[in-house]
Amino acid sequence: MQSLNAVETGVYLPASDEEWPGLDLAERYAPHLLLDREEPFLPVAVGYTMFESDGYSPSFPRYIGLTPVGRPPAAKAIEYAIWWDWDIGHIYELEHAWVYLDEQERVLCTEMSWHGGCFGIDNVPLDGTHVVLYSEPGKHALSASAEAFETERPHNERICQERAGAGGLWVTPIFEGILKKTPETDALVGAHLKARAFRPSYEFTRRFVISRDILLPWPELKAWIPQRVAWLLRQLRQGMVA
Repeated sequence: MQSLNAVETGVYLPASDEEWPGLDLAERYAPHLLLDREEPFLPVAVGYTMFESDGYSPSFPRYIGLTPVGRPPAAKAIEYAIWWDWDIGHIYELEHAWVYLDEQERVLCTEMSWHGGCFGIDNVPLDGTHVVLYSEPGKHALSASAEAFETERPHNERICQERAGAGGLWVTPIFEGILKKTPETDALVGAHLKARAFRPSYEFTRRFVISRDILLPWPELKAWIPQRVAWLLRQLRQGMVA
C-alpha cells in the first residue's frame, strides 16, 4: 500500500515497512464473500486478530472461546473485521467473521456477525482454505446461505430503497467520542445514500476475495477508521463522489 507522507490521510490504508505479523495465515483463511448482483458497495479493508487462547474480541462485543461446548477444541481462531465505507443506511459498516482452526490448521467451524449479534456454523462451504459467506444486500450481515436472508427480505428491501441513508453517520461503541454525529453529517450522508438506493436482486453472483493488500492487523485498521470517515465527509462536502 502507498504510504502517506504528504498525501491526505484517510485515502490509503496504512503501510508497514515489514510484513504485518500473521498476514500469511490471515490471507490463507480469509473468507470469500458472495454479493448481490446489484450491491453498490464493496469492502475496503479487513482488520485481523489472532487468538491462540480464549479472550475478548477487540472489535466486537463478545468473548472468543477456543473450547466451546459441543464442538471440538480449536488451536486458534482468526477474527476478521470487514470494513465497508458504506452501508445503504449509513456511513460505514464493520461486519465480522471468525474462522476456527485445529492443530493441523484445518477449518473446524465459522462464526459470523448478523445485525449486532453473531452465530456459528460447523459446515460452511469451503473454497480451498477459504470459507464462503453470503453478504446481505446493502446491509452486509453475513450468512452461510442465501436462504437465511429471506425472513429479512421485505424489511431489507425498504432499507435499500425508501430508507436509504436514514442512519446518517453511524457511531458504534468503540468509536464513541471519536466520531462526531451531527445534523450536518447526517444530511450529507443521507443525501449521498439516497442517490445510491437500489432494489436487491437476491442473486449472489459476485464474489469478493479478501486479498492480501487490504488485510492489516486490527489496531492499524482501528487507528485508520476515524481518518477514513473524516476523508469521506470531506469528499461529500466538496461534492465529490465517495
